[in-house]
Amino acid sequence: MQRDEQRGAPAMPEHPEHLTQRVRELQQENEALHTRVRRLSTERQRLETQMLDLARLYAASTRLRESRTNSELMATFEEIIKDLLGSESFAVFELEPDASALSWLGGMGVDARLPRRLPVGEGPLAFVVQQGRIWVSEPEPSDDLALRACIPLRLGSRVLGIIAIFQLLPHKPSFEAADHVLFELLETQGGMALHCARCPTGGEPLTRGS
Repeated sequence: MQRDEQRGAPAMPEHPEHLTQRVRELQQENEALHTRVRRLSTERQRLETQMLDLARLYAASTRLRESRTNSELMATFEEIIKDLLGSESFAVFELEPDASALSWLGGMGVDARLPRRLPVGEGPLAFVVQQGRIWVSEPEPSDDLALRACIPLRLGSRVLGIIAIFQLLPHKPSFEAADHVLFELLETQGGMALHCARCPTGGEPLTRGS
């Protein structure tokens, strides 16, 4: 009988210190869950950005492969540089046979301000032509005709031409990691597209007169 009374007796309330400790534990668990949710959300955003970048690369690669004429190739370059790299100020030049100068093929935003023929000389142009490597200027130049990036258009190790990028659009202060992947795409597939665009003319340069 006494045991039954003990079982039926109400439980003694927890000591306030125990309740305080339990509240702290629950708060810590809650903070840990929030941290995990934020981490998963950040990871999801990173993966979504990566997927978007891959889709953009695929679209750019497809457009370059489908470009068969000078006009198609210039339109493709314009689309990639304007929409993906964020610049409306660029020029495309073809390297002359003796590699001493570059001849104008097309561009955007700088047509009236650049000569139709540029001596390779020294500096970034010489570096890109002679080394066949991408050149990028990290600090933002004040001159709107200061070179921000120069990309070789290569067929294997042979440089066929260059893309010179000048000012970026206001919403884009500098190049990002994904842009450097696009540089490499333009370097190789842009060079191949330039080579293929030569084919209808029997392999002669595409250079247009001023």
